[in-house]
Amino acid sequence: MERFPRADDVSVVRRRLLAAALATLTFALSLTAPAPDAPDAAAASGCGRGGLDEAALDAAFATPGLGSTATMQGFGGGDYPHAYPLPDGRILWLFQDLHFSNDDDLRNDVPDGSPTNAAHNAGLVQQGTCWTVLGGRGLDVLGDHLTIDSTRWFWPMDGEIGIDGNLWIFVAEMSNPDGTGAMHPAVPVRSWIAILDRRTLQPLYFEPAPDTSNKLFGWSVVSTDRWSYLYSHCYRQFANPGNSPSQFDASCTSRTYLARVPRGDFAHPPEYWNGTGWTTSAASAAAVVDKDTSHAMSVQWFGDVFVSVTKRDEWWGGDLVIERAPAPQGPWTTVATRSVVGAMKCSTCGNYGAFLMPWLDSRGRMVVGLSSGADFEMWRSNASLYRPTFHTFDLPGPTTTSAASPPAFELGAASSGFLPVDPVRLVDTRAPGAAFGRLVPGTRAELDLRDRMPAGATAVALNLTTDRSAQDGWVRAFPCDAGEPPTSNVNPAVGRVVTNAAIVPVGDGRLCVTSLGPTDLVVDLNGWLTVDAPAGLVARTERLADTRTGTGGAARLDDGETMAVRVAAPGSAVVAVSLGVTAVDPAADGYVTAWPCGTTMPVVSNLNPQAGVTRPNLVNVRVGADGRVCLATMRATDLVVDLLGEYRTDGGARYAPIGPRRLLDSRAGGRPTHPSNMSDLVALGSVAAAQVNLTATDTEAAGYLSAYPCLAQAWPGTSNANYVAGETTATAALMSPGRGYGCVFSSAVTHLVVDLFGVWR
Repeated sequence: MERFPRADDVSVVRRRLLAAALATLTFALSLTAPAPDAPDAAAASGCGRGGLDEAALDAAFATPGLGSTATMQGFGGGDYPHAYPLPDGRILWLFQDLHFSNDDDLRNDVPDGSPTNAAHNAGLVQQGTCWTVLGGRGLDVLGDHLTIDSTRWFWPMDGEIGIDGNLWIFVAEMSNPDGTGAMHPAVPVRSWIAILDRRTLQPLYFEPAPDTSNKLFGWSVVSTDRWSYLYSHCYRQFANPGNSPSQFDASCTSRTYLARVPRGDFAHPPEYWNGTGWTTSAASAAAVVDKDTSHAMSVQWFGDVFVSVTKRDEWWGGDLVIERAPAPQGPWTTVATRSVVGAMKCSTCGNYGAFLMPWLDSRGRMVVGLSSGADFEMWRSNASLYRPTFHTFDLPGPTTTSAASPPAFELGAASSGFLPVDPVRLVDTRAPGAAFGRLVPGTRAELDLRDRMPAGATAVALNLTTDRSAQDGWVRAFPCDAGEPPTSNVNPAVGRVVTNAAIVPVGDGRLCVTSLGPTDLVVDLNGWLTVDAPAGLVARTERLADTRTGTGGAARLDDGETMAVRVAAPGSAVVAVSLGVTAVDPAADGYVTAWPCGTTMPVVSNLNPQAGVTRPNLVNVRVGADGRVCLATMRATDLVVDLLGEYRTDGGARYAPIGPRRLLDSRAGGRPTHPSNMSDLVALGSVAAAQVNLTATDTEAAGYLSAYPCLAQAWPGTSNANYVAGETTATAALMSPGRGYGCVFSSAVTHLVVDLFGVWR
């Protein structure tokens, strides 16, 4: 709705020269990867990460000069917000036309003779609650070297992380032969693709898209675990003169078309929906939506449902409309309509450009961004009229036909419950008289559990620790009467003690262990999975204690100190729990032991911290009579304790051993990632939880992994695995699906391997 002023010709030429090198780039998927030491856009500590909810976004964008610094004006106002989550937890925001201002009077921010304080496309980089400006006064982020202000310019549409790991954004080339900017006779000419480095956000590439038509495929982009879908909208909203709905080109603004490419492969020639199937003929494309109103769709996918938000009739209408569909092409059904007339900021203002944020808020609800605007001179004297507002909607339930992919494994018979035992050491190859000696390559060590195994046992819950390893590698535990699997349970590392929990099928009661390299092994028993055990699993995700913040009432532990964590009400049906226990900033190498409070501390370990390095492990432990679990540390450390699941005698899911089976290896390509906080997706179907190993490898920086149902809830603030740069680390985890998928968020860029050992149903 803004009326864009013309910059002086000298400014245009200068900006073109500064970016001239970009014009030499060619369209290829073999783009040079960013240098390992390329600088990241830094944010202050304590900013947090991920998307904010409606109230926090409204408050942020109500702040004059959002993202300003001592030398740069901040965000004053802008059109058509688009938010692009990045792999490191930041979010890039771009706008179609915006102005920079540190107060509410933009006219006083531009000294005589200076360049305009506007840009055709620029925005903000968000890290949690911290914001920085990207772009600047008179400087576009996309296509600046080709821009002639108010005559030829580029507006960002939607985009996602592509198959090269960088951010791909579809861009509309706009043209106004009169040089008067966003008013009649401005029209879109064609679509372009911009690629930004995922860390520095520097432009790597800017060229016309494979489909260069003025249908503007890429207006909305949504990816499932197989395809990336490109919705079109002609965006001819200035095609006719006047200041009424008649200025829209009614011959096209009511229709939406759909194309698709292999997931993230946005340079691939698209296929088009022709009404009955997919075709390579663009001329055969049929509208998937054809309404008698302007209907610019913003679409997201939530596993078993596609969801669209539109602002009816753009700035002339008064309603936000939420629709759902079982497939990307529809059929689309309206599930919610809300008047936003009351959100208009003045009597002659409008709101328009609805954008469905690619994340859920803390209560699992969708957040919609909506532009606000008025006549140019009005909002130029009051920038608050030109800032977006936000609205919350419930996530629609699935349609009768699910859009989720089925899991790539047989579910098996889930018959076993969990039978906890007080922890006991079974093997320590460092000690004389151990059941077997130090592991060496090419041999199998055998652990006979038949004398200990209860009747009806199907699997055993263990803690595996490697020590004095001669090389980095793997250790596998499996039933001797079955074949050796291709997966691993723990990954030894030279120079440190490595621990991981495991649930291993018992077969005939003999467990075999193999290793890639020479290593010592310690095996501790924590429980059994048996058909007679009454306790089933109820998956839960909650932070119970964090000694860094005093959560749970505990402070940092000193050498030999013990803390008790309340995990259940005394006398409740919870007989055991699955915990994520993380040692943070240990003062020295040592160990952490978990056991039921009220009993003697056993001679076992659940976690072996390394000095100065954050390490986690999954712990299955019986609950003490007072509802508490005790944790003792050999050396001073902070401890974080997350509840992952309860084993309850009054119900819950039963266990079925599976595999082991590799579900995801991002090194092999085809990595399915949902834009909601950039979480990796694994199709799990209707299971209650999956027992998995999460392995981070080829890590770019220190970080953590969080397994949670990202398609159904916001990130819960917990973690399952921690890693440092350049290492491989594996941690057992419970992965609970939401809307058919389990999700894993990586706080720093890493390859991810997910191995399945069983499911709870």
